[in-house]
Amino acid sequence: MRTTSRALLSLVLTSALSACSGAPHTPEEGPAPSQAPAAAPLSLEERRAAISGEEAAAYARRLAPMLVSRTLAADELAALQVTGGAGLPLLLAEWVKEPGFEDAARMWISLKLKASGKRGDIDLDLPGNLAAYLVREELPYSEILKADYCVDGSGAKRACDTGAPYAAGVLATRAFLSNNAGRFNLKRARTTMTTFACNDYPMEQALQPSLARDVLIPLFQQDKVETSDGSGAFGNGFACYSCHSQFGAHAQVFVKFDKEGRYIEDASGQQDPAGEPGASVAGLFTSHMIDPARASREDSQVFGRPVVNLSEAARSIAESERFLPCAVRSLVGFGFSVADSVTNSIDPAIVSEVVDGARVAAPDPTLRELAIHAFSHPAIVRSMRGEGGTF
Repeated sequence: MRTTSRALLSLVLTSALSACSGAPHTPEEGPAPSQAPAAAPLSLEERRAAISGEEAAAYARRLAPMLVSRTLAADELAALQVTGGAGLPLLLAEWVKEPGFEDAARMWISLKLKASGKRGDIDLDLPGNLAAYLVREELPYSEILKADYCVDGSGAKRACDTGAPYAAGVLATRAFLSNNAGRFNLKRARTTMTTFACNDYPMEQALQPSLARDVLIPLFQQDKVETSDGSGAFGNGFACYSCHSQFGAHAQVFVKFDKEGRYIEDASGQQDPAGEPGASVAGLFTSHMIDPARASREDSQVFGRPVVNLSEAARSIAESERFLPCAVRSLVGFGFSVADSVTNSIDPAIVSEVVDGARVAAPDPTLRELAIHAFSHPAIVRSMRGEGGTF
């Protein structure tokens, strides 16, 4: 019998013995209270225990193919039908040790960043390799942005491939940078924020303070420009200060990387007079900054925190209050193949319980711990046990 099933059945026996031990409780006689005390909120364990064996088995059967690349085993099914939801953490604790979960982490990040395989001389597998390595070595998930190394196809550490004098986890890979190349470095900034902070522009000022208007090029100082034909507009219309005053801060840390993801030390961030708006020379992209000296520098601020380059920007995101909750939402979406619109609607209180549970093992939790607590949370189990998924 599997270790998983033995642990689940042990839970059944322990629960049964606890229920049978001791003398029956007889309430004391006396007058009925005038008002019954308010019931205490159910604990996470109590809510999990209320999930029936049939529900738990159906849920795990649906989850197994994505999380561990196999079907639910017969002994696992039998054990869950007895333990119900109370057995899910034990089952998941075994699952995340399997090679299939390492593969799932690789696939998850590869899908999020749309990067796998090879394209010319670019190794698009580097982001997925790092995710798998973090699972295998039981390293904090935050290393996905903070790692000062990359990982090759054999699972060994290697230098990253941009030529930059620093690393920044998956962000400082040519896979990420080339796949998200675009004018003014907007796509790189936006993909970073939506993937790792689950935030899009414009953001609340408390999270991302705006840059002052006068530091931006004229195009981005405007809130709105009225013309008869809209000529000269960029993107969704003329520049929107409320968005680009934040975009500009995040895009600046990418100013030294060309469209192929190579680090170019002497990149100026200046507009190419002969190029389309947002394009600099030699495959680079234009800065939001109006001062030429400032436009060529990588330093900026991310979530109000001063950063000197992309490496520090990545660290700022990984250490922010948005990072782990975003990972939980994204992981649940991957596990059940549901859209961001579904997982973004998960109650923040549920996500907080997941993050808090994962942090019991370590303040900077691993992806294994995040997965155990996310996929065993009773609200997620009840919402995702069917074919759909709503919160």
